[in-house]
Amino acid sequence: MKVIKHWAIKIFFITLFISAGVSVAAEYFISNLSLLASVGVVIALIAVGILFDIVGVAFASCDQSPFIAMSARKNTKAHYALKMLKNADVVSNFCNDVIGDICGIVSGAAGAAIALKAIVFQFPFPDMVISIAVSALIAALTVAGKAWGKGIALKKNKDIVMTIGSIAHFFSFKKGKNNEKEN
Repeated sequence: MKVIKHWAIKIFFITLFISAGVSVAAEYFISNLSLLASVGVVIALIAVGILFDIVGVAFASCDQSPFIAMSARKNTKAHYALKMLKNADVVSNFCNDVIGDICGIVSGAAGAAIALKAIVFQFPFPDMVISIAVSALIAALTVAGKAWGKGIALKKNKDIVMTIGSIAHFFSFKKGKNNEKEN
């Protein structure tokens, strides 16, 4: 129970700082970009949220057995994947709840800025219609994208976990090489 409480406190501060950073960056970009480019930023935020949701679901649903076997055969990429799978609850929480939810919230706020830009450009629709249309479209794209992504995550969870393990191995390998050069 103490570990769960510790993780909850830790993830609170991680989320606070990541969301503040992403919000500031998105707000800065949206305010300085054209309407079309602002829409691109929102689409990118939605895509990142969907991608991280896929990773989170893949880790939450993946069986460790094949990775245990590959790791025993000295497959270092599988070793990194297995280390992450052993903490699937943390990986899933970070991917789905921290990154996924932050992207959802920030894309909603950015959508409000887009609606305001559309109103300033005097689109031929009432302000409320523009605002509702933008929010509904963002929500629909997010939910539909995550529904699509969950199907992929459940069918391809081993491949996704192995890919993430490979990425983790790459970055730890690079880090190890840099440490060797320093010593």
